[in-house]
Amino acid sequence: MYQKIHNKFYHITGIDETPYSKKAYKRKKKLNTYQKLVGEGCSQKTALEAIDTSRSTYYRWKKNYQLYGLEGLEDESRAPNNTRRRAWTRKDELLVSQLRKKYKLWGKYKITVILAREYNKKLSVSTVGRIISKLISKGEIRPVFFYFGKTPKKRRVFDGHAQRWQYGMKTQEPGELVQMDHATIRLHNNKIIKHFKAICPLTKLTVEKAYTNATSALAADFLKYTQEQFPFTIKSIQVDGGSEFMGEFEAICQNKELDLYVLPPRRPQYNAHIERGNGTAKYEFYFQYSGPPTLGIVNQHLRKFVEFYNTFRPHQSLNYKTPMEFYEQLSDLKKKESRVKLALLAKEANLESKSHIALS
Repeated sequence: MYQKIHNKFYHITGIDETPYSKKAYKRKKKLNTYQKLVGEGCSQKTALEAIDTSRSTYYRWKKNYQLYGLEGLEDESRAPNNTRRRAWTRKDELLVSQLRKKYKLWGKYKITVILAREYNKKLSVSTVGRIISKLISKGEIRPVFFYFGKTPKKRRVFDGHAQRWQYGMKTQEPGELVQMDHATIRLHNNKIIKHFKAICPLTKLTVEKAYTNATSALAADFLKYTQEQFPFTIKSIQVDGGSEFMGEFEAICQNKELDLYVLPPRRPQYNAHIERGNGTAKYEFYFQYSGPPTLGIVNQHLRKFVEFYNTFRPHQSLNYKTPMEFYEQLSDLKKKESRVKLALLAKEANLESKSHIALS
């Protein structure tokens, strides 16, 4: 005869299995870094500068973490406390449903006119549109594209390494949000090649290479090539929603711990540097190229053009400096700033040590 085993023998307790966002873990890391720096003798001001966080934000995170754990470090909901209630009755809903089933291809504008003309029912166009959306979600009526044999485009679900690009993200230093894309090029003998390009939005330094196809495996190969060519470390990448930047490309970004941000659909303006760069490659290289259409030879000439672009061709947005000149100037400035910061930290630490000696 078997005896029932107590729950504690086969249940794992005390483990938080809640899936938290990357942002919450980053904030927890900043809290730990701050405590470590202060514990090693750094001033609060220096520690806050090191984690790039304001004093009020740090203490808000600290309080929320003490009260709620990692859940307290998540973004708070911005939903309003009082949400708008529906402005129609069940009778209005049934009437719209009846009309929509009778006139399957009509939208909210035509149905609004019929409601006012035939039923003396005055509803706004937006209200009728919301009723139709609700009826579609409940399955009572079909969307218009259903009758044309079309299927709706599925929105990408970001459940892997790639993240959705957030409005307002900007490059702060070389290697951040490097823009990558590919363009289809037709050579003079009508041969089609895929031109991959990467550009640093800050320095305008670029890497380019031609391939036969645009697959995720070739995009991953281009990423390795880009890392070898750039004089700085790539920290994050910005791409559109093309399939070539999924699969193996996303996997290699995860393995190399590179943040990957995907732009919203039909928003080329957020990828302006790479779009403009593709035009430059078309007009200044491919339209001038008259050599053999062999991929290997094309890439040989393309490497020379990229070197010319980075080291000789003046760039208008860089005050007519070359991208390499601007990058070297920026690097020298960063070195000077780091020396000044180190000198100030050393001076501050020296003053603190003197004050401790005076107090003792």
